[in-house]
Amino acid sequence: MSAPTQHDEARAVYHRCRLGKSELNRLFNLAPEGIAAAAVTISTQRNSTRYTANTLTDLVDHVRNSNAGGNLEKWENLSLEAADAAGDRKITISCDTERTEFQVSGNDATWVHGQAARLERFLTDAGGEKKQEDGYKFLRKQGPWMALFAIALYASMDLAGRTLAPEVMKSTKSAAEQLKMTMALLVGAAPIALAWVLGHWIVRRANRALLQPTTDIPQGSWWSRATNADKIALAALGVGILSFFVALTTLGKDLMK
Repeated sequence: MSAPTQHDEARAVYHRCRLGKSELNRLFNLAPEGIAAAAVTISTQRNSTRYTANTLTDLVDHVRNSNAGGNLEKWENLSLEAADAAGDRKITISCDTERTEFQVSGNDATWVHGQAARLERFLTDAGGEKKQEDGYKFLRKQGPWMALFAIALYASMDLAGRTLAPEVMKSTKSAAEQLKMTMALLVGAAPIALAWVLGHWIVRRANRALLQPTTDIPQGSWWSRATNADKIALAALGVGILSFFVALTTLGKDLMK
């Protein structure tokens, strides 16, 4: 009967990591530090075939020189495994187009927790968001956007109400016209809501997870990474919102005549 054993273990899952050729090379050099290079295995699976090498460069060349079908520049998954013979240090990393997961374990507690901390910092710098296990995940991620939308909506409604509503209500116009003005103010929420939804979608798309072992990925802010079509859409929406407020002002003036 074998003696009981124990070892330290750290695991984390990150979403939205943007990993291009340079980032992956640095990640795969960082992760197995302290483990012999010959004990490092990097692999990917394409259809029913798994391709394996000791370095990312060798793996990319292996796939390109193989008889694999499809777009050889497009990768769906990538894995790293490394372990020393004594069992003191072991690490696995699994990447796909949605998430990156790592697990560090072994008898060397200092190495285990040190590597885990370094990997978490690296993946955060690569745009990753750590998966949360509790029920407040949605609020933490979406709360700032919801607050911004609420502030913008309140400000627009308040501005329209302060500048137009008092004069309209003082006029001798009919209740139907006053209702028309009130409905116009309420409809003002539509372009603000649309701007919030579109802006949120564009930002998330610009920050989406990427796995590109063969090419480098663009850096910079989400705006610099957004496509020209997305930038034009945001600009057009801004013009639309401005036009709406101009039309709302004109409507208020017409009602006050």
